[in-house]
Amino acid sequence: MLAEHVWEYLDEALATAAFHNCYMLLAPRGYLRLAVPDGFHPDKDYIEYVKPGGWGPGSDDHKVLYNYKTLTDALTHAGLEVELLEWFDEEGKFHAVEWAPEDGYVSRSTRFDDRNKDNPAAYTSLIVDAFKPKERT
Repeated sequence: MLAEHVWEYLDEALATAAFHNCYMLLAPRGYLRLAVPDGFHPDKDYIEYVKPGGWGPGSDDHKVLYNYKTLTDALTHAGLEVELLEWFDEEGKFHAVEWAPEDGYVSRSTRFDDRNKDNPAAYTSLIVDAFKPKERT
């Protein structure tokens, strides 16, 4: 499954239900690649652009601004295992690991968003893969 900039439109109750639905629908080791605006992004203009009620397109309907901690907590609460792909930490340091776009292309990422030509972290997303654990034998 792939959801790029969708979950921020769900309030907490709907997001929780949607994560549980993903868990139920995924096969063991199936995954949801999820990208949302990053609440730990250090650029105050970025935060104002994407926060609930912000000035960016669609942000007037945003309900939640996740960071890697809050998103990981929500996903693990639904029973999913989380692998972080792109994220900012609490100190504003950007982290990224190699991920294959053919496994779920995220356009609003450090590699593929044109706004990152001069600064690779100008407009990024918090990107994770959330796996359903293997069935125990």
